[in-house]
Amino acid sequence: MAFSTFMSNNIKFVVCLMFLTVGFSSCQSVQGVPSPSCSSQGPPGIPGRDGRDGRDCPCSCGTQDADIDELRQKYKVLEQKLSALENKTETTSWPCSEDACTIPSSCTEVAERSGFNNQAFYVIDPDGPERGVLPMVVQCDLQGGTAVTLIGHNSEARAHVNGIETNGGHSKDVTYWNSMDQVRAVVDKSTLCKQHIKYECHGSLLWHASGPAASWWVTWDGRQADYWGGASPGSGQCACGQAGTCSKGCNCDTNDNTWREDSGFLSHKDDLPVTQLRFGDTGDSSEQGYYTLGKLICYP
Repeated sequence: MAFSTFMSNNIKFVVCLMFLTVGFSSCQSVQGVPSPSCSSQGPPGIPGRDGRDGRDCPCSCGTQDADIDELRQKYKVLEQKLSALENKTETTSWPCSEDACTIPSSCTEVAERSGFNNQAFYVIDPDGPERGVLPMVVQCDLQGGTAVTLIGHNSEARAHVNGIETNGGHSKDVTYWNSMDQVRAVVDKSTLCKQHIKYECHGSLLWHASGPAASWWVTWDGRQADYWGGASPGSGQCACGQAGTCSKGCNCDTNDNTWREDSGFLSHKDDLPVTQLRFGDTGDSSEQGYYTLGKLICYP
């Protein structure tokens, strides 16, 4: 069975997880909309590996025609998004038996089976079939001859921060394509994961000479990190501080109203991925900054 055939039967399950914001409740199937008749139990929910199958939802009596029309419109939007994702998903073939296909566990397996397009999306199951986390959508890329897994998020664009003097007063939550359990499953199975972080500063500190940090990032399990890209956990420094190429722990801590930059890869697996970004010390008219967070990149 080809991957395209598998996707036509199963991608609705994956897309439902990604687009619940369209308006369907967890007990509504993306295969169709509920009947307005109370004599019908409605379509079953989508089976999940956590034991929930969506069949406990009560029938909603007295549903108005307007509600049905609204639900059909939401279903139409979901179908359009599904179609767009199917168009972006590459066709990949792999051995099948008894009408059941095995989903690749990594981008390495995708590459071994058919190769990949680094602009497309692929479905992988990092901890294997029928256990652990659900299959997830990722991108694949080739770095130094090695197939790597890329997981994107909603905070990849360069963002401006100013007018916030309080330490960590500017807060940006980082939401990934997949659940944190899925992302951590990839991290746990990988030999190396890294994520690039950058802060461009003008009169804005990362760390005060004494006292608490002005800016920081938050680990996957909610801890305030005490290091910046390119430095080691617990160092309280940036890459230049550990390399001895800046007079203070970070270039931004020079604080001379000149545009400077601190950037580098975070690569301590126990801390990744980044789940929140916090910035401060941009309250004065001359103080501002720009921050950028890259995709999570994991190696087999």
